[in-house]
Amino acid sequence: MRVIVLSLLLLACPLWADTHADVLSLFASMTSALANENARGFMAAFDKNMPGYDTLTTYINGLIGAAEITSNIETIKDEGDDTKRSVDLDWTMQLRSREMAGPLVEREQTVHAELVKQKKRWRIVSITPLDFFALPKFTPSK
Repeated sequence: MRVIVLSLLLLACPLWADTHADVLSLFASMTSALANENARGFMAAFDKNMPGYDTLTTYINGLIGAAEITSNIETIKDEGDDTKRSVDLDWTMQLRSREMAGPLVEREQTVHAELVKQKKRWRIVSITPLDFFALPKFTPSK
């Protein structure tokens, strides 16, 4: 019996590793889209029926229009199975104003996302806090 359980666990490990890598790849593509001023690419990660989708779209379009964006993510938690995931990320963003001689705003926050696999692709169905992606008020450098 122990051999069967151990065998099943060993068989599941590659699936978890692939799932974890797929989820990380999704978030990496999102940070890349921000850096490349690609709002559509960023929003492609989200289920369009997600609560707050329109608000997030407005925030992302505002950010990309007003700032040069650099961001980095580190996984704090990644739980679930190969159809649903719950992820916490330590997300850091540096936003440099395009208009005001380059003031810099730095943000760091734990961002929580719920993901589901839809037609072989991961989609974010919930992300909080949404206002992490809101356009900051830039103040001129002194």
